[in-house]
Amino acid sequence: MEDEPESPRELLASVRALTRRVRVAQRGTWFPLLVFATITLVAIPVYRYVPYVDVFGTCRSGPQDKVCMAPNPAELGYWTVALLLAYAAIAAFYIGRSRRRGLGTPVRPYVVVGAVLAVLMAAASIWFTFHPILPPPADPLSTDPARIEAGPLVWLVNGLASPLAVIGLALLVLAWVERHWALLAYTVVYLAIGMVQGNQAIHSSSPWFFLPYLLVPAVVLLLGAAAFAAFRPRAEARA
Repeated sequence: MEDEPESPRELLASVRALTRRVRVAQRGTWFPLLVFATITLVAIPVYRYVPYVDVFGTCRSGPQDKVCMAPNPAELGYWTVALLLAYAAIAAFYIGRSRRRGLGTPVRPYVVVGAVLAVLMAAASIWFTFHPILPPPADPLSTDPARIEAGPLVWLVNGLASPLAVIGLALLVLAWVERHWALLAYTVVYLAIGMVQGNQAIHSSSPWFFLPYLLVPAVVLLLGAAAFAAFRPRAEARA
C-alpha cells in the first residue's frame, strides 16, 4: 500500500526541522572565539615590550616621570591589523569548510561588519586622542589617583570603542547569522565583562598593570571556544 502524502502541516514541520538541522550544521562558532582568544593573548607582549612612540604628541614630562595621555599607538596598530587578519582567517575557515561539506554559512555580513568595526575603532581612538570624551586630570603629573566624573553615556561610548568590545559587537552579528541563541547569551555576558573592565582605572606602577584587561577576556574566549567545540554536532566534529 502506497504511503499517504503528507499534509501541508506535516510538510511545513518537516521543512522547519530540516532548516534547524542545516543551521546547526553550518555553525563553526568555536573557531572565531579561538582566533580572538589567540590575538588577545598575543597582545600581552605588545603591551609590555613595544616601546611608546609619542606619535600624537600627548606626553608631558615632569622632574621624574613622563605621563602620556593616550595609549601606546603600537597597541592601536596591533589591534587594527590583528582584527583584520582574524576576520580574514575566519572567512577562510568558513569558506574552506563549506567547500568540503557542500554546506555554507552566509558569513560575509559578520566578516564585513567586523572589519568595518575594526577600522572605526582605530578612527575613534585617534579622534578621542585629540577630542577626549573623558575629562583629563587637572594635573597629569600628579601621583594621586583622580576620580573621573562622567555620565553613563560617556562611559558606554568609551567602553564600546575598545578592541574587546568590537569583538563582542561583531559576535552579535555572528549569532544572528547562525541563529545561535547560546552564542547570543554568551556574547552579552562577554560584552558586560568587557564594559566593566574597560571603564575601570587601575592605579599601579607595575609594568604589567594591563594584564587583567587582557587575561580575563582571553580566558572567557577560550572557555567559550572549548564549550562550543565540545557541544557541536557529532557530524561536524568528525568532518
